[in-house]
Amino acid sequence: MLGVHTVRGPIAPKELGPCSAHEHVFLATPLLPGEELDDLDAAVEDVGALRAAGAAALVEWTPLGLGRDLDGLVAVSRATGVHIVACTGLHREAHYPDGFPGTVEELADRFTAELADRCGAIKTGAGYHRISEFERRTFEAAAAAHAATGAPICVHTEQGTLGPELLELLTGLGVPASRIVLAHLDRNPDPGLHRELATAGAWLCYDRIGRIKYGPDSEILDLIEQVAAELNGAGRILLGTDYAHRGEAPFDYLFRRFVPRLEPELAQRLLVENPAAAFAW
Repeated sequence: MLGVHTVRGPIAPKELGPCSAHEHVFLATPLLPGEELDDLDAAVEDVGALRAAGAAALVEWTPLGLGRDLDGLVAVSRATGVHIVACTGLHREAHYPDGFPGTVEELADRFTAELADRCGAIKTGAGYHRISEFERRTFEAAAAAHAATGAPICVHTEQGTLGPELLELLTGLGVPASRIVLAHLDRNPDPGLHRELATAGAWLCYDRIGRIKYGPDSEILDLIEQVAAELNGAGRILLGTDYAHRGEAPFDYLFRRFVPRLEPELAQRLLVENPAAAFAW
């Protein structure tokens, strides 16, 4: 069926509702020692606050090997009523100092099996201005899993680099640009580059909202205006906060503080219509 695949089963795209397109509910990585997100009660509290602020859904980008907890996500979804889309796949190589086993074919089979279970998207990632062999293997496996399922591919770009190259890599492997979500592009706030990627059909995920260490929210508002103006409205933009460890902006920041700064029609497009299209199979 055409639908968004959540941890509690597929739903019609129109049922998704206002959605934060990039979050982490559970996460444990050697790159953030002592910052693990692994407390179920805290997760329920955070996602409940997000719901109270106006969200109905989120996309959880934690992949294999980094503390992802599918049972926990189901419990959080049930407790809060928030639709949660989980990811299979792998992150960029730096998160796996001991490597991650599997050939391209074996990883593709594993990703596909998880997509038949409770996952609704495939995570991939690349380094800063470079793609390692580890990462290339993941992209190839993700493309094969996409071919078997139609699931979207969520791509980590390090500091917003390699957007065109990663789009070219995946489309060269047979993945339509419309099935590709490029994260962190707002860390490289180049409206001309973003218009190029959006015109090619990719989704642009602006996900440093509230993370002021990377720049003020006003910069993202300006970027949305510049990019959307060239795309007859809100184009192919998605919003999130990429909440990755305790001490970031509160989990409800996007809906409580940022969304009120958007015109209502623009908010409807960015938070409801665009996620429903981007994450539907």
